[in-house]
Amino acid sequence: MADGEIWNRDKTLSFAMPKPKAQLRGRDIRPRQSLGQNFLCDPQAAEAIVRLARITSQDTIVEIGAGTGALTVPAARTAKKVFAIETDGRLIDPLTEALRDNGLDNVEVIHRDFMTMDLDRLYAQAGRPLIVLGNLPYYISSQILVRLVEQRRLIERAVLMFQRELAERITAAPGGRDYGRLSAMLRYCAEVKPLMRVRSELFFPRPKVASAVIGIVFKDPASGPLPDEERLFEIIKIAFAQRRKTIKNALSSGLTQATPAVWEEILRRAGIAPEKRAEALDAADYVDICKYYMELAENRS
Repeated sequence: MADGEIWNRDKTLSFAMPKPKAQLRGRDIRPRQSLGQNFLCDPQAAEAIVRLARITSQDTIVEIGAGTGALTVPAARTAKKVFAIETDGRLIDPLTEALRDNGLDNVEVIHRDFMTMDLDRLYAQAGRPLIVLGNLPYYISSQILVRLVEQRRLIERAVLMFQRELAERITAAPGGRDYGRLSAMLRYCAEVKPLMRVRSELFFPRPKVASAVIGIVFKDPASGPLPDEERLFEIIKIAFAQRRKTIKNALSSGLTQATPAVWEEILRRAGIAPEKRAEALDAADYVDICKYYMELAENRS
């Protein structure tokens, strides 16, 4: 992921960029640290992020945390429909005003927490898989990613902005400290890649760290046999919760339905050395562990 800007600052913008600082101060609204509110202020960066989402006139977008409309407006100028979800009721009026100023009538503003959204309803309205867009607050990024994985039958792809440190963990490959639970879950069901970095001074208020945008393209679930995903994700979670332990010891202490001897046999069948640690295993390794666990442990219980 290159440090340089990837957008063209000389390009003439085709939309009126919402100005978060002026919008909020004009309404005496202060960004809430508890909600992780850092609003993108740079129109070229916003347009670049939307361009990376490869939105067409047939697409329906679900935007998580629409804020004052920095991404909503350029997305809506291309997409068929945008569901702009915002949990902070104070931001609904400035968001609606930004859409009105740009003459956009294909956006449904939804005042709700994304974690409680009925994505099946949005999918049914779209009539096709959804594209998810958003600048995610750090405090809830992991929960949102897990929900997207669980609901991926409704979603084609996502373009999401995170704090840079978290983005690097999400896109990490096995073998390093950054590789963790989210990395393994996403590698199992999606193609994930870094797209661009966004400097901290392009936000209001300015965060302490830079941000990064990643792209997630979900694999077709029908492309092959699936494991018991609830069990698979439980195994991954337990493995990384005790990542200093060997994989055998971590799973033995976390899933006691199988004895240490049974876990050793499970790992042997999966072709995994029991002394390895969680970060050394790829998603396919966890799928194999889940498969043999289901065959051995539950049959012996």
